[in-house]
Amino acid sequence: MLLKLRLQNLATIKELEAEFDSGFSILTGETGAGKSIMIDALLLVLGGRGDTGLVRTGEDSTVVEAVFDLSETEGIRNQLEEAGIPAEAELILRCVIPRKGRQRRSVNGAAVTVEFLKNLGQQLVNIHGQHENQALLQVGTHIEFLDQHGKLVPLRNIVRAAHAAHQQALAEQRDLNQRMAARHARIEELTILREELEELNLQEGEDEALQQEAYRLSNTERLSLLVGQMPALLHDDEGAVLTQLESARRTLSEAERVDSACTAMRELLESALFQLEDVYQEVVRYTSGIEENPERLAWINERLNRIQRLQRKHKLDCGEVLRRLLESVVAELEALEHLEEDGQVLAERIATCEAKLKQESEKLSERRKKAARKLDGGVVRELRQLGMEKSRFETQLTPRTSDGQPTWLPSGSDHVEFLLSVNPGQDLRSLAKVASGGELSRIMLALKTVLTSPDTVEILIFDEVDSGISGRVAEIVGQKLRSLGTRHQTLCITHLPQIAAFSEHHYVVSKAQHRNATFTSIERLQTSDEKTAELAKLLGSSEVASKAQQLARDMLARAQVLSLTT
Repeated sequence: MLLKLRLQNLATIKELEAEFDSGFSILTGETGAGKSIMIDALLLVLGGRGDTGLVRTGEDSTVVEAVFDLSETEGIRNQLEEAGIPAEAELILRCVIPRKGRQRRSVNGAAVTVEFLKNLGQQLVNIHGQHENQALLQVGTHIEFLDQHGKLVPLRNIVRAAHAAHQQALAEQRDLNQRMAARHARIEELTILREELEELNLQEGEDEALQQEAYRLSNTERLSLLVGQMPALLHDDEGAVLTQLESARRTLSEAERVDSACTAMRELLESALFQLEDVYQEVVRYTSGIEENPERLAWINERLNRIQRLQRKHKLDCGEVLRRLLESVVAELEALEHLEEDGQVLAERIATCEAKLKQESEKLSERRKKAARKLDGGVVRELRQLGMEKSRFETQLTPRTSDGQPTWLPSGSDHVEFLLSVNPGQDLRSLAKVASGGELSRIMLALKTVLTSPDTVEILIFDEVDSGISGRVAEIVGQKLRSLGTRHQTLCITHLPQIAAFSEHHYVVSKAQHRNATFTSIERLQTSDEKTAELAKLLGSSEVASKAQQLARDMLARAQVLSLTT
């Protein structure tokens, strides 16, 4: 249930706070006073698109905050806990729209995404406006009303999943057929490539090792010169490193006889001497093995050229990728050799998917037929209570076909269309072709009444539900809205006193000017006299004020009596 709505700097509103109760509430006021701003504010906190044009002139930002009672809404509390948001008895939705910068939205103080808010909003509030009446004229929406009424969305999701699986299998079959058509040429192409790669027989890390060896063989003379200096430096020349170290070792040995503390130094020096002697022996062996090998160098360069040509041909970065190319070629060739088998497996899978789709679609169709009969009966009862006593309403289900064959969509195989007859002897025709504006309002209200139940959203909001109606029909609509208020918190914006008379709570939205600025405010009427006076204004009677007041009192009294009978 909506408890409070707080608005700051929204359009013509400077500061506004309204508290709401359960039951049926109405908002009235002159045209342009700002009644619809309240709906806009709710849409904002429920994930609607925010526009900087909503920010009041001269202010930096708009703030909208809505407080809901969650004491009887366990599902939403669980959803909040799963999202890591504090789940209190009250739900506080807040939206801040700065004139510059990023909009901020939060739930109980935790920042959330627009999609998260939209999901919450769908569970909390159902807002009915004039655009929904127009939606009834779009036949494509009728299936949504039917599935909602029959609680068929879970089964429809199963059909959607079966349709997706079937479409995926068909797409794979199209791809397989294309591969089959190009199979022979592709096998020839891959076979040549495999032979070329197998002949190359590139080993792991071979290209890098060959590059290193080629560089060494190309610099044999320089390498020989550099390493050839080492024997003289280490051993052969007078004053060589090993000679000097041997002399130092003998000196430390003499010192050791005087002070044993020199032992550690002598041992370290001997270790270094032994290591250098090993280095000297390794250098001598290495130097003796250095020799030019032009034949080996030529072979390596030719081998590298072959590797690099293949890399350039196939636009590859390194030899390792070339090796993996051979693996992929072998795998693709093997797959091409088994295409017929794959085709058979895929055909069986398509048949299975098609059977599943057909089975689930037929099940959905049967459930829709039952739901349609129930929906039709409920809507006709509501329409007759709404003054359309002779109306007939029928949900027509026809199978979708193409060239005489069934056509399956994610929504199933049914085409759903609402048919209406409002006059005796008139054939049922498409709702989109026969309903007037006032009839659309009543049909939508009838649908809302039939579709809403204790397990749907808690809050119903009607904006311009009185479009195209007046007099006795308006009184019936008011009675119906009052009845809805016993099951859901129901809010309605209206211009008709016949509807307003049935409200349990009456709010007046007004607009005033002060110092060249416009201010919108909302006032909750507390007494019967206040409500009578407001109804008299809505009547717009040209009679004297006292007679308008009396008419308003009579209207309230009649509404009270009719409310007790529902």
